[in-house]
Amino acid sequence: MKQSRPFRSLRLRLLAPIIATALVAAGVVALVSNELASRWISDELEARFLGIEQTLSDSRFPLNQVVLQSLAELTQTEFITLDREGQPQQSTLEGTIPDQRPAGESITIEGRRFFARSFSTVGAETRPDSVFEVIVLFDRIQIEADRKRAAVLPLVTGLSTILAISTVTLLLTSRLVRRIGRLQQRVEQVADGDFHSVVSDAGGDEIGRLGNAVDSMARQLSVLWQKVNRQQGEKLLHQVAGGMAHQLRNSLTGARMAVELHAADCPSRDDEGLRIAIDQIESAEDYVRRLLLVASGRQDEDRPMAGLVCLHDLQSSLSPIAKHLRIELTWNFDEAIADHSIRDGPTWVAAITNMIQNAMQAGDKVRVDARLIDQQIRVTVSDNGPGIPETMIDDVFEPFVTTKPEGMGLGLAVVRRAAESFGGAVNWKRTGQQTEFELTVPTLTIDKTQQ
Repeated sequence: MKQSRPFRSLRLRLLAPIIATALVAAGVVALVSNELASRWISDELEARFLGIEQTLSDSRFPLNQVVLQSLAELTQTEFITLDREGQPQQSTLEGTIPDQRPAGESITIEGRRFFARSFSTVGAETRPDSVFEVIVLFDRIQIEADRKRAAVLPLVTGLSTILAISTVTLLLTSRLVRRIGRLQQRVEQVADGDFHSVVSDAGGDEIGRLGNAVDSMARQLSVLWQKVNRQQGEKLLHQVAGGMAHQLRNSLTGARMAVELHAADCPSRDDEGLRIAIDQIESAEDYVRRLLLVASGRQDEDRPMAGLVCLHDLQSSLSPIAKHLRIELTWNFDEAIADHSIRDGPTWVAAITNMIQNAMQAGDKVRVDARLIDQQIRVTVSDNGPGIPETMIDDVFEPFVTTKPEGMGLGLAVVRRAAESFGGAVNWKRTGQQTEFELTVPTLTIDKTQQ
């Protein structure tokens, strides 16, 4: 058995490399910012020093303590002047004058660290102050503070950009993960047999297309599932039909013989009850014959019949039964049907008979309407019964679905099978207090010259 891999969140998979890249980028930004700040500070110090040198090197005013102090405050530096022997003369270091010339660029005086640069004056022999060299001291603490300030702005900008990108990426990945989660939930529902819910994803990207593909797959599986269930139901229907037909055929044969013997002995040859009984037995024998064909998987030969003739035969055979059951059965036929025939009259009659019998079992007022619509005959059977329970609405035409304790649920299944064999349709609806079943089948035009 293949071992399942540990779960790794897609959000983590997407964010981990981005965060790692962001951290590396932050480090690079910090290094680059520090380097750029150092260069900028160095250039700025060099510019300040050159400005001071240009101003003081060839100056003719004396560089006494007052002048040096003013220059120190103006340039934010410290000054030490030296004579020709290199001995300190004046200093702006809070009255402290070093004993000897400071050496090197990085020096420490009285605990303070400085960056030192020097330049020589022009015409030192003729200067009234005998200043031969000027040392300019830049405070190291101030330089470091300036360097940090210079590095902070690009560093903060870079980190803010990285933070913004990471936040946007987190939001996008969270939305992506939620969409994938809904898609996963939908796939699990399909795997559990729920083919009706859909993925509500209006995105036009790959995930949206994948969601549409899952919905399409669910619809196809639903159709396939219904087809498999229908095939299983029809297979069971064939088996039940075969067993019932064999039993009914023997019973009908005996009943027909008994009725015919009774008719032979009956004084009145025109007894309507005997005629109806014989007609019903003949119809039942035809049903049994067709059931045997269904059970064997064979197709009965088509027997075209005039549509109006079929309807009148139905009226003459079912009206007495309705009268006996005290059911108000009314008929309304479109006379235009007289010019059209049905490809297989017995199958059509059997389907309509099932619809009418179901209606007579449901209510005490039944109406049968037949109309010609676009070369099709639509028969509508309505009753005032309670209608179809909500739990059976989706399966009303499936085999063995019934509300009657003694019923088998085959009537409407036979109607649907007949409609499909004709290339027609059967539907039902509830209008007010009426339940209506409609059977629509195509017709054949009758050639009156050959009628």
